[in-house]
This record gives sequence, C-alpha cells and structure tokens, in this order.
Amino acid sequence: MYKIYKVLKDETPEDIAKKFNTTPTELSRINGGESLDTIKEGDFIIVPIQEGAFFDSYKIQKGDTVYAIAKKYGANEMDLLKLNGLDKDDYIYPGEEILVPKKGVRFYITNEGDTMNLAAEKLDVRPGQILLQNENVYLLPEQLLVFKEETK
Repeated sequence: MYKIYKVLKDETPEDIAKKFNTTPTELSRINGGESLDTIKEGDFIIVPIQEGAFFDSYKIQKGDTVYAIAKKYGANEMDLLKLNGLDKDDYIYPGEEILVPKKGVRFYITNEGDTMNLAAEKLDVRPGQILLQNENVYLLPEQLLVFKEETK
C-alpha cells in the first residue's frame, strides 16, 4: 500500500502530500515520524498508494488464501503480498481488506537488478508502455509498476 517516491526539484512536503491525496503529517508518520521539511531533490520517501485507477479494495472472506485471491485477480502471489505489506508467512483474516488489481490492470514490484526489458517481460508489454503509464520509473527494489489495458 506504499511505494518509493523520488522528490522532484523544488517540491515541498505539502506538494507531495497533495499529489498523493494525503497530509504532510501522514507522510512524516509513514517515513518514521521525522520532519520532512529538509527533503530535497533526489531524496526518496515513502508515499501511500491510492486505490482508484489501478486498485480496488477486497475484503477477506472465510477460507480465502492469498494464492486463491492472486489467481482470481490475475496477479502474482508474491507481488500481491508485497503490495499489501505482507510476508509469505503472514496470516490473513476474514474482514481484513487488501488491495487487488482492477480488471485489465497488471502490476509488478521490482527486484534488485531489474531492467526495463525484464519489467516489460513480467508485465507482458513493451518497455515504452511502462514509461507511458508510470510517472517515474527508477527500477529500484520494490518499485510498483503498473499497466492498464486500453478499454475499447
């Protein structure tokens, strides 16, 4: 439910908070509780992923497994776990909510050493399509990349 964001030139915590529909206080909390007033261009901070264009919320039902949910939504089980801040040994409980991809959305969470070609292969798209649909592509470990199919 979070991603790494690279601070742009002259951006303030207020600018970033507005961009991600949150508050500077919440950004500070997510980033360890320290003030973000000293951030500068090129710094990396953690920002919340918003539901909306790419993800829906799914309420865990009795008998659900992460594997079954991932299969139902056409996602990779490990990426679904990472998206929701879970480890493979974590339990899920009825009533909890997790993010799942919307219909027509594929996502990939990068690993150390990934290249654009590898990420494109994982998403089954051309590298240029990743660049068109993702504001910033750094290929740092655990960066969320998404691809939404065009609806006709």
